[in-house]
Amino acid sequence: MADIDSFETCPTDIVHASPERVWELLTVPARLDGWLGVKVIEAPAHNLAVGDRLVFGPAPGLRLSWQVLSVEPPRTLELDVKAPFGIRNHEVVVVSPVGTDSCRVTFN
Repeated sequence: MADIDSFETCPTDIVHASPERVWELLTVPARLDGWLGVKVIEAPAHNLAVGDRLVFGPAPGLRLSWQVLSVEPPRTLELDVKAPFGIRNHEVVVVSPVGTDSCRVTFN
């Protein structure tokens, strides 16, 4: 019988930007609004570090939070993501160089 309490997915794409640029977009809280599509409600004023907590407002009355578990610049960002309705995700974002001006970005 299949485990219906959880599932795993691993979306990956090649991005035409340097790993450093992608890392900046992932770890500078002021940049998150531009690509996440949700409003940042609470975030540190510095680049993300272990122990940081961020809160987002995807819709009125709903909250999404990130707890930063590990940071290995400019390659790996590990998060504990809590979403509405008790949904929880252990997210690992990996940025890998591909050539001189692109990188592979893998979520989970």
